Amino acid sequence: MAFPLPSLLSSIKDLLLEVQWLDGVILVTDSQQATFVPFSQMDSLLRRVRACPNGQMVVERLCIALHDEYDGEGAKPVLVFQGDGRFWLGMMGFNGNQSNHDGAVAHLDRCFALCS
Repeated sequence: MAFPLPSLLSSIKDLLLEVQWLDGVILVTDSQQATFVPFSQMDSLLRRVRACPNGQMVVERLCIALHDEYDGEGAKPVLVFQGDGRFWLGMMGFNGNQSNHDGAVAHLDRCFALCS
């Protein structure tokens, strides 16, 4: 798994604020920059991901996450996808209290430390 670098969480949060009313996914690739992929460009993204190692599995999980987005109270799928096939897929949003957010960040920090 490729977990989001803790240093990326603030840029992901900023991007989520900008696109909170749009349908799509936050994507982080080997460039380590968070970008928003709108639903209208999803077919192109899914084709690129399918061509990579583990791509079909990632596409299936991403489609489930996109479906769940409509029920997710403002959360967006965040896909961290590396060219070697490692990935992390989760939902991030602004609902919930600050302690939940702090706990999620601490969890990502621990996961990243294990992967390093």
